[in-house]
Amino acid sequence: DIFEGIDMTWELKMNGKAISKAIDQLIVAYDPAAPKSSVPQLRKIEMLFAPPASLYDPHDVLRWKKLEEIHGLLAASSGAVYEALAERPYYSLVDSVRLTASAFARNGTLSAQRIAFGPLSTEPFPDGSQIQGNTELTLKVLPIVDQPFWLVKEHGTLYEIDPQLSGIPWMETGMAFDFTSNGFVGDGPGFFNTDLLYKWVDRVAGERIRPVYVTPVASVIPKTNVIMAWGRGETTVAAEIVVEVEALTDSLFGQLNMMLPGSWTTTKDLKVVNILKRGDRQSFSFKLFHEDHWMNDEDVSIVRFEFVGAKGRADRTLHEIDYPHIMPQVYYTPAEVKVLRQDSYTTAKRVGYVKGAGDEVPQSLEQLGVVVEFIDASTGSAGQLSLEELKKYDAIVTGIRAYNATKGMKELHPLLLQYVEQGGTLIVQYNTTPRFSVSGVEDFQIDPATLGPHPFKITRDRVTVEEAPPTFLDPKHPLLTTPNAITAKDFEGWVQERGLYFAGELGDKYTPLIAWNDPGEQALTGGLITCDHGQGRFIYTGISFFRQLPAGVPGAYRLWANLISPRAK
Repeated sequence: DIFEGIDMTWELKMNGKAISKAIDQLIVAYDPAAPKSSVPQLRKIEMLFAPPASLYDPHDVLRWKKLEEIHGLLAASSGAVYEALAERPYYSLVDSVRLTASAFARNGTLSAQRIAFGPLSTEPFPDGSQIQGNTELTLKVLPIVDQPFWLVKEHGTLYEIDPQLSGIPWMETGMAFDFTSNGFVGDGPGFFNTDLLYKWVDRVAGERIRPVYVTPVASVIPKTNVIMAWGRGETTVAAEIVVEVEALTDSLFGQLNMMLPGSWTTTKDLKVVNILKRGDRQSFSFKLFHEDHWMNDEDVSIVRFEFVGAKGRADRTLHEIDYPHIMPQVYYTPAEVKVLRQDSYTTAKRVGYVKGAGDEVPQSLEQLGVVVEFIDASTGSAGQLSLEELKKYDAIVTGIRAYNATKGMKELHPLLLQYVEQGGTLIVQYNTTPRFSVSGVEDFQIDPATLGPHPFKITRDRVTVEEAPPTFLDPKHPLLTTPNAITAKDFEGWVQERGLYFAGELGDKYTPLIAWNDPGEQALTGGLITCDHGQGRFIYTGISFFRQLPAGVPGAYRLWANLISPRAK
C-alpha cells in the first residue's frame, strides 16, 4: 500500500481525536427521514474545526475546505437554500451587476439573513442587507478578473504563483457571497457560501447553470498565433497581422496599439476602436516592416497588442472551455503573435488536407506560402473523388488520427495510394494503435497493414522529453536536405514532446530518418519514415507537429517545408 505507515486520520490535526469521534457519532446517528436531527452534531463538529483567533491560519487549506463542507451540510440538513443569480454570465471590470438574492427554508424559519462579499473583496457590500424572499440588489464589480491564478503571470514550463494564492483551486473575486442567518435550526448563526450564478433554459438540455465571471473590458484576438515574415526585394521583410477586438462591455472606445520588438516598424495610422454593444467585434490589419531581411539572426520576434481606452486596458485573449459535463471555465492568453524569420522554403504550391480529429496544421502550412485546400473525406463524398482531382496537389496530408476518426477514409485510402504511385506525396500524421479488429467494432477505418504501400505497424512508442537530441539516420536523404538543410538546431525550442505513436516493424522497404530516446531508454527510429512508391513518396510521421507548428517552432516549419515538397523525378 503506497500509504502504508502514513496516518490518514484526523489524529495529527488540532482536536483530531475529538473530531474523529464526533464524525463517527454523526454517521451512526444519521436519520435519512429527518436530516435536521443531525444539525446539533454538525454544530459540534463545526466548533471543533474552527480554530481560535490566536491560531488563525489562512493557508490551512484543509481546515477551511472542511468548514465550507460542514456549512453546506448544515444548510442541506436544515433544508435551507441560498442563491444569488445575475442577468448574464459575464461582467467587465467597469460594469455594475444587478442580481437577485434569495433564501428559502424547508424546515423551521430563517431570519436576519445577510449577504456579504468573501474575504478577498475590495468593495464592501451594503452592510446588513436583508434578504427577504427574492431581493434585487445592484453592486459594483470588483477589480479582479476571474481566471486560473497560476496562468496570470508569464510562464514556460514552470508557473510563477503568488504565495498568498497557493493551495486554493481558483482565483476568487468578490463574485462569491456569504449568507448569514441567525434563524437556522439549532443554536448559533448559519453560514453558507455560494458563487454568483447565471441560469438559462436550453431548448435541448433544459435548465442550465454556470458561474458568473468578471472579465477585462475587451478581448484582444490575433487571428493567428504565428506568422511568417517574407522578404520583399533584397532588404525589406514584411508581414501582415489581423487582430480583432471584442467588446466585453457596452460603449467601448479607445485605441488598439501594437508593441514592436527591436527595429521593426509599422505604418503610422491609428487603430481607433469604437464598439457600441458588448459582444460585437472590430477588425484591424497591421503591416510590419523590417529593413534587415535576416532580422539580426533572430528566428522569432514577439509582437504584442493592447487596447487602451477610458474604461481601462486589455492585452489578453479570452478563451472559454465549455462542455456539457463540466461548468464553463475561462482563461486568458497574451494577445501576441510570433513572427518567424522566413527561411523555410518549399517547392510545393498546392496542398490537399484531409481533416482528422482536429488540429491547426492547415493554417500553419499556409504560412509557408502554399495554398491549402480541404479534401472532403466524409462517407459518400470520398467515393466520388477521382485520381485526376487529387493529382492537382503537390502533396496530400491526413490530419491527426484521420484513420481513426474519419469514416470515409475506407473509400479514400486506395485512391491516395494510387495518387502516390502516380507521382504524389502523401504524408500521414500519427494515428492511434488499432484496438479492434476490422471485422468487428472499428476504431481504424482500414486494415492497418495497408496504411502504407508496404506493411508496418503503429506502436505506442513515444518520446516525451522535448529536448531529446535527434540522431539523423540518413543525413543525405532529400527530406533532410531539400530544399532546407535540416540540422540539430531545428529541434531546439520544441514544446511538450518529440512525438507519439511511432511506426515499428518497418522491414526493409521503409527508410527511418530520425532516432530519439527518452533518458535511460532505447532509441526509437519510427518517428519519421518514408518510402518511394511508383513515381511518388509515402511518409508516416509520429512527430507532434500539431503542437510545434501552432507554437511557432521554426525548425518544425523548415522540416514540413521539406515534407510537402514534391519528390524530384
